Amino acid sequence: MSRVAWMERVTVVVTVGLSAGLALWWMSTHPTLAWAAAFAWAWLPAVVMALGSWTAAHVIARRSPADTASWKEWLVAWWREWRSYLAVFMWRQPFRWRADPDPMPPPDRPVVVLVHGYVCNRGLWLPWMKALRDRGWTWRSVNLEPVFGSIDDMVAVFDPVMQQALATGQPVMVVAHSMGGLVTRRWLARQQRWPEGLKGCVTIGSPHHGTWVARWANSLAGRQMREDSEWLQALRSRERTEDATRFLCWRSLTDHVVFPPANAMLAGADNRLLRSAGHVDLAFQPVVMSESLAWMASALSSPAERTRS
Repeated sequence: MSRVAWMERVTVVVTVGLSAGLALWWMSTHPTLAWAAAFAWAWLPAVVMALGSWTAAHVIARRSPADTASWKEWLVAWWREWRSYLAVFMWRQPFRWRADPDPMPPPDRPVVVLVHGYVCNRGLWLPWMKALRDRGWTWRSVNLEPVFGSIDDMVAVFDPVMQQALATGQPVMVVAHSMGGLVTRRWLARQQRWPEGLKGCVTIGSPHHGTWVARWANSLAGRQMREDSEWLQALRSRERTEDATRFLCWRSLTDHVVFPPANAMLAGADNRLLRSAGHVDLAFQPVVMSESLAWMASALSSPAERTRS
């Protein structure tokens, strides 16, 4: 059982139950308040995201004016992110995380290792699993734990999944969202050299240089994702500079979790930008999925001739 699935399942049941209970309690005396309470499970996250977006916009405007998005771009990103939040955190991860088991890798088919981010599980990747199946590719996924522990402890969970993928003898790619990009980099830094079977890595909204919002984090992994943390400095000191050339890194100007946007870039990587996409929604944007799949296909055929869409 995924601990994240259990936590989020309890959260969904409790919040929806409280909303329904308050709505019934107030319906006869305060009908307007009752209707607001009935849908509190949906609009409260939207309010939190709006506050987060407002904070991110102001921090970006102050520290990185060139990366400033318009209010319309922020509004579109907020709307899409809210819908993605409901789909991911209230349905896929708590209730559907086992819906699409990892398939046995057929011969001569690439294996894509899917690495989720902070307080997530493999349910995040259901749309990607469908896209990979449509291409005839296979995948391996992981539930990173301990949920609030060190990123290094999560690498220990990630390692056997990578070893299993590489042991198939098929070409391997990694697709990582958010903190999953740091888990991938830390795993690579532990290897004596770049693994022969690994053809490239895609990171989506990963805090490669930390994130401003992590200054409020209390968990160990959260503190490690603070800008210029000791953990990030140690990671950079152990990495091979040339490894970044095998990365495709996505960032968004309207990411309210990983910001400023440049923090999601790696020097030497193929860094690509979306102007309007929230942190979770970024992983499911059609352009991100299609260009990432094309980049991986190109890397699989010839690492020296990756396509640049």
